[in-house]
Amino acid sequence: MLEHLILTVDYTKEWEQAMEQLPALLRLLGTKKVTLTYVLQTHKRLHRNDTEGAATERLRTIGETLAGALGVETSTHVASGFVAQEVQALARRLTADGVIACNRSHRVGKELFFGNTALNLARTTRVPLLIIPVQDQPSAAEEEILLATDGSKASFNAQTAFEKLMANQRAGRVVWAHSEQPEQSDEATEQQINELAERLPNVHRNILIGRPVDQILQTINDTRPLLTIMGKRGSTPIQEIMIGSTTEHVAAASPYPVLMMP
Repeated sequence: MLEHLILTVDYTKEWEQAMEQLPALLRLLGTKKVTLTYVLQTHKRLHRNDTEGAATERLRTIGETLAGALGVETSTHVASGFVAQEVQALARRLTADGVIACNRSHRVGKELFFGNTALNLARTTRVPLLIIPVQDQPSAAEEEILLATDGSKASFNAQTAFEKLMANQRAGRVVWAHSEQPEQSDEATEQQINELAERLPNVHRNILIGRPVDQILQTINDTRPLLTIMGKRGSTPIQEIMIGSTTEHVAAASPYPVLMMP
């Protein structure tokens, strides 16, 4: 499904810990090629060993290890500048199917306000973004796939990706969390989710009322899915940057991987 992914590398122990979840996710997504990229952040003070040559050699070593362990083709790329900007430019240039980033925050407020690499990518990406958290909770209980949706047009690509993954008779769950104030579209959305669950016999459905971020995160913590898929709107209005969208909040706080589908 996502055959070529860009993998952002930062050389930290937290990154290595998060990458332990990578094999199962790449198998799930049908990934055949991974381009490892490291961005020299020239606007910050660089370490003595933070040179293009040193970064290239380290990426080559990591790439060889991943290629052997995961059975995928790997390549490397070193850039200079702002991480999110350079990674997106690389994804466009290589026509990659998506980007992988590590997230170490697990909190909804502070990081969304100040931003980090994963969340900057979450706000601005135009390609699917797989956010892998540093695992500070037990690993996924089952290889269940969770689709969290609001039934909007922004969720269409997420639902399409979910249905492709369900084609292999994998277990899945659809969660629709909406506020206590019903809208006119609620009935149509509920019907859409019911039809999806009826079409896919291995899929359970949960319709929850309450603050969507809280409800979705509670479901993630309760079910411990291998992957949660959520839709992302094409652009973020300036007034939402400070508070973030539901998808961004969930991606920031989820202890399990989240795939954002623009």
